[in-house]
Amino acid sequence: MRSLKRLLPLLLAAPLTLAARLTIALPPASLPSYEPSALPASTHATLLGPPDGKGSTYRSAPLSRANTFVFEGLGQGSYLLQVQARDFVFAPLRVDVAAGEGGKETVDVFQTFRGHEWSNRGVRLGGSSGGAEGGDADTVVVDVRPAAGREFYQQRGGFELLSFFKNPMILMALFSLVLIVGMPYMMENMDPETRAEFDEMQKKSPLASPDNPAARLQNFDLAGWMAGKTSGQSQGQSEIQGPAQGQAAVEGGSADAMRCIIDLGLYGR
Repeated sequence: MRSLKRLLPLLLAAPLTLAARLTIALPPASLPSYEPSALPASTHATLLGPPDGKGSTYRSAPLSRANTFVFEGLGQGSYLLQVQARDFVFAPLRVDVAAGEGGKETVDVFQTFRGHEWSNRGVRLGGSSGGAEGGDADTVVVDVRPAAGREFYQQRGGFELLSFFKNPMILMALFSLVLIVGMPYMMENMDPETRAEFDEMQKKSPLASPDNPAARLQNFDLAGWMAGKTSGQSQGQSEIQGPAQGQAAVEGGSADAMRCIIDLGLYGR
């Protein structure tokens, strides 16, 4: 009975000595408008650990007045630590808790990356193993700073002259303007032999031939097409009907003159 009474304090103190304690501190940073003491009360840190009999281990710690998050009683395993803030983004951390010498647990905190394998560890930020700074064998203090601020509104971009000239439509307009302004000047100052060669090339160009669809479109007779006549028929009919219409006009004029003379003679009597 006496032996049980002696073992009872040791059994009660065993979990306290074996469990590790992790403290995440938020020191000042160089980011604008960042002040740890001014963070909202909703700021908290979450710790996602390995699954146990009831499911995954999930812990949450609120922000204290000392600008710290405290996790007590950590068991052995690997944890994912995330700081949730409204206005700032914090990088995720990996926390490894393992058994050390003398029944004490060692805590190591590493930088981790989203989308990478869990075995890919980043830079070691602190821990209790190896006599590193940040705490004793059971208590570890690690400083965490925000990576960037959250942007809820998109900033409207200002006018940039370089981006204006990068527009393809603006480049095409400038190229056309250079051709319109510079081609006459180039043609005037061109060598006579080069000018003659250029004119010859224009004559041989497919665009200058009468079979070119563009040339046909320019010489298109819309009125004749609407009347159901082709260009050849309209020209031929105009040549044939021209003398006949003139002769009919002359005959009509002489007949009218004769009628006038007869009428004058009758009224004169």
